[in-house]
Amino acid sequence: MKNRGFTLLEIVVAVALLGVGVGVSMQIFSGGLKNVYRIRMAHEAMNHAENVMSEILTNQEIIGPTNLSGDLDPEFSYTADVEYWEPPEDRGLKLDLTQQRMELLSVVVDIHFKNDPYGKIYRAACLKAVSTLPGPGQGPMGIDPIQQLFGVRE
Repeated sequence: MKNRGFTLLEIVVAVALLGVGVGVSMQIFSGGLKNVYRIRMAHEAMNHAENVMSEILTNQEIIGPTNLSGDLDPEFSYTADVEYWEPPEDRGLKLDLTQQRMELLSVVVDIHFKNDPYGKIYRAACLKAVSTLPGPGQGPMGIDPIQQLFGVRE
């Protein structure tokens, strides 16, 4: 008599191989979902950094050094440091801002991930031109400080 079918051992080996294949597939899928989440969080952090930076750069009341901080949403908080900027001497950049009647402020915004155990942050940095003359953001003859820096005259 000819036996047809599989033995119990063959079935156990087949199920074990199938289980390993499904397990590996789930790990790959899970890793992909984690990467998508990290990319989404990084994108949100960059958007927050741009928004906070824009607020600071357009706020005409910020004309000197200051420190700001706060919560943005349940996932992120921020700190912003505004300080007087000094050009690095080793770069050969020579700016005499006293004649331009303006100052440059260094603005550094750090976006903190609240739920990241590694303390991950996103940083945005920029310079803000501030007129040393009276009046909100206006230099001589109504010229904007950025226009002053680059020699634009009306």
